Amino acid sequence: MERSRSTLPYAERHKARGSDYDETFSPEVNPYRAMVWRLEQRALDGILRDYLVPGKIAHLDFACGTGRILGHLLGKVGSATGVDVSSSMMEVARKVAPEAELIEADLTQDDVLGERQFDLITAFRFFPNAEADLRQAVFRVLARHLAPHGVLVFNNHKNRNSLARRIYRRLGRGVVRGTMSHDEVEELVARVGLRIQEMIPLGSLPVSEKHPMLPTALVEPLERWMSRLPGLAAVAQNIIYVCRRNQP
Repeated sequence: MERSRSTLPYAERHKARGSDYDETFSPEVNPYRAMVWRLEQRALDGILRDYLVPGKIAHLDFACGTGRILGHLLGKVGSATGVDVSSSMMEVARKVAPEAELIEADLTQDDVLGERQFDLITAFRFFPNAEADLRQAVFRVLARHLAPHGVLVFNNHKNRNSLARRIYRRLGRGVVRGTMSHDEVEELVARVGLRIQEMIPLGSLPVSEKHPMLPTALVEPLERWMSRLPGLAAVAQNIIYVCRRNQP
C-alpha cells in the first residue's frame, strides 16, 4: 500500500515538490507568504551589510529548493552554490539562479563538497520540517563547511512558542509535529561549536498564513518595524538566526 505523503520522511516529501512549491510564494496564491519572503529578503540584505564583505562572499544555500535565496543573492556574492535532494526543485532553481552551481545530493549521506568552506551558508524553511536526527546531521555538515569567520543563517519558520501557536493550543488546535522551539535551536547550534549572534523576528503578529484576516498592506509595515525588535523573537512565527563559530 502506498504511504500517505504526510507520513513520509521529510527528504522524501521534499523530492516531489517543484514548480507548485515555487508558486506558493506568489502574492496571487499566498499574499502572506509572499509578504514574509519580502521581509526575509530585507533581512538577508541587512545581514550581508553587517557581517560580510560584499562581492567577495562564497555562498552555500543548503536545501536550496527552487532557488529563491540563491536568486536574491546573485550579484551580491562572489560565488553561489546550491545543494538539494530534489531534482524537480532543481529544475526550477536552474531558471531562477542560472549562474549558481547547483548540486543534487544528500550531504548527510555523501558530502560531495569535500573540504570546501563558505563565508555564508543559508538554510531556509528546512529545520522545523526535518526530523530531529536529520537536523543534527545537517548541522554537523554545515558547521564543517563554515569558514572561520563566516556566518550560518537559517530560519525557524514554525516557531513552536510563537504567539500564534500559543493561541492555537488554547483553541485545542496546537500541532507539535513540524515545529521547532528556540531551546531546540540553541541545543543544535551549541553542539557544533557555534553561537547565535543575532535573531531577527518575522511574523510577530498572530496572523494565519491560510486565513490572514488582515490585508498584507496593513500588516507588512508593522512587521517591518517589529523585525527591528529582537525581543519579539520569543513570540514571532518566523525567526532568522545568524550564527558564528565560537572563538577560542
